[in-house]
Amino acid sequence: MAAYLKLLGALFIAAGILGSIYCWQGVGSDEAYFKARRGLEKYPGNVLFVTEFRMAEPRHMLLVSGTFSAAPIGVVLGSLCIGVGLLLGKSR
Repeated sequence: MAAYLKLLGALFIAAGILGSIYCWQGVGSDEAYFKARRGLEKYPGNVLFVTEFRMAEPRHMLLVSGTFSAAPIGVVLGSLCIGVGLLLGKSR
């Protein structure tokens, strides 16, 4: 069980870091959001551009929050699993 928890902890850490990298790439290549933002900057009062921006914004904000939260969550959960695995290994 200790070895399983250590492996699971390593997988959590790797998944958190890879998830953060994936979200970061998604933020940089979110063409719908950048296109809507450029249109809104060019025509600030246009209802069509405001609607397009409001449709593209939630996905972009979720990618940004995933960028900043995936790695810390993965590291915390991974460290917890590794710590419990070490404790179980020492108790034998």
